Amino acid sequence: MQLKELIKCGENILKDAGIDGYANDAKLLAMFIFGLDYTGIFMKMNEEVSTEDRESYMDVINVRSTHYPCQYIIGSQDFMGYTFKCSEGVLIPRPETEILVETALQLTEGYNDIKALDMCCGTGCIGISYNLKRLESGHTNDLVQLADISREAIELCEENVFNLGAKCDIVRTDLFEKIEHSYDIIMSNPPYIPTSDIDDIMEDVREFEPRLALDGMEDGLYFYDNIIRRTDRYLRQDGILIFEIGYNQYQDIRDLLINKGFTDVSVKKDYAGLDRVVIARR
Repeated sequence: MQLKELIKCGENILKDAGIDGYANDAKLLAMFIFGLDYTGIFMKMNEEVSTEDRESYMDVINVRSTHYPCQYIIGSQDFMGYTFKCSEGVLIPRPETEILVETALQLTEGYNDIKALDMCCGTGCIGISYNLKRLESGHTNDLVQLADISREAIELCEENVFNLGAKCDIVRTDLFEKIEHSYDIIMSNPPYIPTSDIDDIMEDVREFEPRLALDGMEDGLYFYDNIIRRTDRYLRQDGILIFEIGYNQYQDIRDLLINKGFTDVSVKKDYAGLDRVVIARR
């Protein structure tokens, strides 16, 4: 069997299982099993596949057909041009979250010695990417801190900081419980799905990604409210607060920010045209 035939077989299995993006996933899993990049997989499409490699590929295809996330099988996810290690128990980085990092970088461009916090950091993709991009721009004296309550997230953050050569401090904390600094910018992608809505989200996320990183309590606003109410102590005057939000939460979060005295409140949309990132200045 040629590689292209094997990948087509994988596509059909994933399609029948109702996997969104089945063609892309079938190719990604082939790249993982055969140790190839996009160019390499294209170059080897007409080559014969050994029985052993065919069985290895079908094993991971069958795992993916249960809706178990590709990123947990492969063990990584690309984000902002960096490869982040992923593992069970920690939320997988999403492409739309890159908008938050890009916005944070734009807002702090030209500022030196920034103190930044990534609250509810998960894999650390937000804070680490922010730090690495700033380092690449010559900003070597920033303080970037990553914070999460999850032990699994903190351990994964430590690996990603080491693997990517970032300069970040990491703290395991229940929100601001163990936070000591005051920051120029606080970035956060907190849990924001209302508890009653979790059963309705896609199976891949609902069944396999950590509920701790998804559940925003009754109205989905619990963590936003808690973070905003603590900004008097932890966000400097004229500091920036930037959140990722659910598509229908902007007005509620804007009200929370305005009531706390924030100004310049605005929203950025994602690639699908949905509200995704809220920016405010204290």
